[in-house]
This record gives sequence, structure tokens and C-alpha cells, in this order.
Amino acid sequence: MKRLRPALLIPFIILLFSLVIASASVPRGMFKYGKSFYEKMQIFAAIIETLQKNYVDERTTEELIEGAITGMLSKLDPHTNYLPPDNYKNWNQTFEGYTGVGILFDIVGSRPVITGFVEGGPAARSNLKVGDIIIKIDHATTRNLAPQEIARKIINSPFSDINFTILTSKTKKKKRVKVKRTHIDYESVTGAFMLNSTTGYIMLERFSGTTALELDKHLDQLLEKGMRFLILDMRDNGGGYLSAAVEVADRFLPRNRLILYTQGRSADSYQEYRSSLSSKYEDLPLVILINHGTASAAEIVAGAMQDWDRAVVIGMTSFGKGLVQSQFRFRDGSALLLTTARYYTPLGRLIQRDYSSLNKDEYYRDAYKKIPAWPGDGSASGRKTFKTLQGRSVLEGGGITPDIQINNDSAEVSEELRALYLDERHFFYQFSMQLATTGPEFKKITPEQCPHILISKRHLNEFFSILRTAFYPMSKNVFDANQEDIAFLIQRDLAYFIAGNAGRFHVNFLRDNQLQVASRNRKAAEKLISSQPVAGLFDGENDPK
Repeated sequence: MKRLRPALLIPFIILLFSLVIASASVPRGMFKYGKSFYEKMQIFAAIIETLQKNYVDERTTEELIEGAITGMLSKLDPHTNYLPPDNYKNWNQTFEGYTGVGILFDIVGSRPVITGFVEGGPAARSNLKVGDIIIKIDHATTRNLAPQEIARKIINSPFSDINFTILTSKTKKKKRVKVKRTHIDYESVTGAFMLNSTTGYIMLERFSGTTALELDKHLDQLLEKGMRFLILDMRDNGGGYLSAAVEVADRFLPRNRLILYTQGRSADSYQEYRSSLSSKYEDLPLVILINHGTASAAEIVAGAMQDWDRAVVIGMTSFGKGLVQSQFRFRDGSALLLTTARYYTPLGRLIQRDYSSLNKDEYYRDAYKKIPAWPGDGSASGRKTFKTLQGRSVLEGGGITPDIQINNDSAEVSEELRALYLDERHFFYQFSMQLATTGPEFKKITPEQCPHILISKRHLNEFFSILRTAFYPMSKNVFDANQEDIAFLIQRDLAYFIAGNAGRFHVNFLRDNQLQVASRNRKAAEKLISSQPVAGLFDGENDPK
């Protein structure tokens, strides 16, 4: 937006707000302020005019207005947000998908290297391979492009096909591969495996429009493989659509069980969400994994399962987001995500963490404090305790407190090693990729065999030589002190290049305390199932709250 002449600014601002109000269907009740509203708008416009004339750096009217909107919303709750058009488009793609080819890549050196594919996408069916270096997209070089620029070239391409020029991972010869663009949905289920002959595992990463269908597909596949006990992993699941959370909970509850209810500012905003299916999974023993990154829709599922004594919840206290946002779209493609209600679990628990004394940054940092809270002890001070039908104590506020609290400290590494792993030169990726494509001992390894991959002393010496050649500032003493963790990280990345997500998962299991504890709690999950109320007892008037 160009800078407006001062004489035009005040009437423009007032006209602009009038048009926005009309186009967004904002309630006319705001005009009850009458003259005072327009007086405030004149002051607002005068401030913008003064800033444009006198501020030390030049700012456009668009920048100043968007800054004013952000400042206004910052006085509300941490989850009410205004998203400019590009931000809204990127945010929405996470749940609605995008048009592309389904390539996963990372920048290694100055070029994108393929690290994986979206399951079922066109790239997965093409001649592209993990480890291939993308030299060109159509006729444009990829050298020194940021990941966002590469993604835009694929997503915003005017052509139905994308021509990739690659250096193959094995022969390093140039090759052209044509891949057709299509609609790609981000997967909600990013892992589904059998841990043993009867224990199934599903990682649920988000709640989108396809979540329920994906979950049904993977549940059926695991049942066919002999699953009699399920671990549903919602760690670091930041949420998504409320409707998808209701559909997931519906899979594990008998018909007509209350899943959640929402309550807004007005009395008539009360709304209940109930299970509607008679599902074949409602008697499947269930453990749910959560952590500090489990939020919103994921907390709805965990809270409903906990309130109904339907699952054993294990991990660390969840994020604590119990606010419902409604979308208000505007003509320019921007959107307002406005908190319009609070949600409550079947017992009537509000899961939202207190934010009244915190700014936004403090609020998000507060969620990751490693302080466990237990019903009835001092750590849960100020949080109301509820009793489930089977007599279990559960807490209100501050997120979902697990039935069994355990951290994953064994998966943590030193600061020096974390810095090495995150270095922009991607030493671990490159070395593991090289082993996967050139090491004969790593051929034909199944995901289940990946935990037995041996990273030898020779491999470690080769890796340290690479660091020394690259002048990476890590001494031999520090390297040796972290040798066990370095071998594990190489093994994990190597497993991914050999056997994909399934291979990496089986290696991660070696150090995943929470998952190991979950796998040992089948009897506790079975006990909850055997103590469930008689079917048909609940008719909507006998909810636990």
C-alpha cells in the first residue's frame, strides 16, 4: 500500500473501517458508541498521519494498521490472532492441504536434498529417491534458495507438471524427472506400527478434515495384524479442528457419551458434542501419550478419554488450551481467529491455563515448565479436583494432568551435541545418507531390524574426520564424551534413509521412556475397559458432570 497524503488520511481511515465492518458482518451493536467511536477513529487516523510524517523510519499505512490490529488483539487472550493473507494461507494449508507433489526436503550445503515423501503422493510414485539432490525446478536453479522459496516454486507453479533436474543419490549423475502436481493433504497419522504381536501404535500429529478417515484406515490395518491393545501418541499434537477431535473421540466411546461442551459469553451459546457411533473400537484397551506440546483438540480427546475412564493417560501435563476460536474471513484473504467460547470436558473441567498475569511470550514458555502436578498435593494448588465414575482424581485448569507422569530425559543430549545436530551443514544427515547409499551392510534392512544397526568405531572415526575437515569446533575429548549419543543419532537418521519413518520410529523406541512405560500398561487399560458402566446407562441425563 502506498503512502497516503495526510489530507486524505483521516477520511480514508474512517471509510476503510466502515467498509471492513460491512464486509465482515460485524454486529452493528458497536455503533451504540455513536459519536465517541468516530472521535476515537479520528484520533487513531491522526496518530497514523503523525507517524508517517515524523517517525524516524518510513512506514506504510498498511504496516501501521496491521500493527494497530495486533496491538488491539494482544489485550485479549493469547489465542485470538489476526492473520494477514499470506499468513492465513500458510496456516490453512496445514489443515486443508495444498497443490504440490509431496516431497519432503532439507537444505544441505546450498541445495535441497530429498529426505522423504508424503505417503500416496505423486512424488512417492515417481523415480525420485531419498537422497537425490534437486538442481533445478523446471528451468530455475535451486542454489542458495530458502526452503520457503523452493516450496513456492512448486506450489505456485502455473504448470500441471513439475520437471525436476536432480543429481541421483547413488551415481551422482544428472537426471530429469517429471512429476504431476495434485492436491496434497498433510497427514494426520504420521506413524502406525505394531510394537509386538498384539500392541498397536498410532502417532496422531494434527486434527484436520481427513483425520477420522486416516485413523479408521490405520486402525483396521492394525486390527488385521493382530492388535489387541492400542497406544495413541498425541505428543506435540498442537490441535486443529474441533470437529475432528469429536470424530476421533467418537471412535472409542459408546453412543451418546458427552465428549465436550462449549460455553461462550451468552447463555444460549452452550453447545454439547456427543458420540454418535457404535464403534468396533470402543472396547479396545487404550493408552494415550501426551506432553507439554499436546494442545487444544488433542486435549479434548485426552480429557474425554480420561473423564470416562476410557484410557490411561501417560506422559507430561499438556499445554492447557481450552479456548475455541472461530474464523472470520475478510475480502483481502486475511482472517481473524477469534476466541468465542471455552470448552469443558465431560466432568466439567476447564482445561485452559491461566494467562491473566502473563504476556504472550511468558504464556507459551510457561507451558513447558517441567513441574508435575498431582491431585491432592501442593503442586496442584488452586486447581479443582474432580472424581471420575471409577473414582480416579483428575484436575481442572493448567492442561490435562496424566494418570502416570514421566518425562523423556533419557532422549535428551548435551548442548554441544544439540548444536552439532542442528548445524546448517547437516553433518548427521549427509553422513547417514552416504552410509545408506554406499554401505553394503545396510542393504535390505527392515524397520524392525533398524534398532540392531551397529554404528562401529570406524564409522565414528570417519564422522569425526568429516567434522575436523569442515573445521567444526568440537574437540576430540568432547566428541568422545558424547560418542554414545552421536552413534544413536547416526543410527536414527540412517534408519530413516533405509526404512523411512517406520525405521526411525523403531530406533527412537530404544530411548523413549514414555512409550516404553505405555507399552507396559496394557493391564491397566484392560482394567478400565472391564469396569466400564453397563451399555445404555447413559441417555444424556446421567453424564458424569
